[in-house]
Amino acid sequence: METPNPSRPTLYQIIPSAVCFSCDVCCRFLEADSPLAPIFTETERKKAVREGADPKLFRPQADGASAQVQLKPHNDFYICPFFDPETSHCTIYPIRPLDCQLYPFALMLSKDRREVVLGVDTLCPFSEKYLETEAFQRHIRAVINYVESEEVTAQIIAHWSLIGDYQETVIIVHTLGQLTDATSAPHA
Repeated sequence: METPNPSRPTLYQIIPSAVCFSCDVCCRFLEADSPLAPIFTETERKKAVREGADPKLFRPQADGASAQVQLKPHNDFYICPFFDPETSHCTIYPIRPLDCQLYPFALMLSKDRREVVLGVDTLCPFSEKYLETEAFQRHIRAVINYVESEEVTAQIIAHWSLIGDYQETVIIVHTLGQLTDATSAPHA
């Protein structure tokens, strides 16, 4: 069981719930095998299963320690199985994985695949609209501090499948040097 680390910065969501509930971007995907489907660490997957998630919902990832959730068909697209399309609520919100907690931020490789970077997804209408505001810029710094905390960095290194491929819609806001150094092995 994970014990909270008082030295780890707190991650908060800057996007107001009302905005999220009225959006049609998150938790929806164009293809069943989207590489953007949420990735769960081993601990997060076990917690979701303890809370009633079907263990068959998770596909093991290349790092051997994390699993990607299998999406389910809905209308003309696919959704996260933990997403309620009627309410736009996450049914596991209190225990959602780090991958989801970070959004609209994304951990990804740079375009040349040489660095691990943190970016902001401009497909999120809120981040696109407020990216340049002082409040959002402060939030960027808070997310960087969170991701670069010793505990979270170790979690990402152990579950390097959390680091996705470069996405054109994501604006890079920071290079994550320690993650770049730690994941420069052939798997990155």
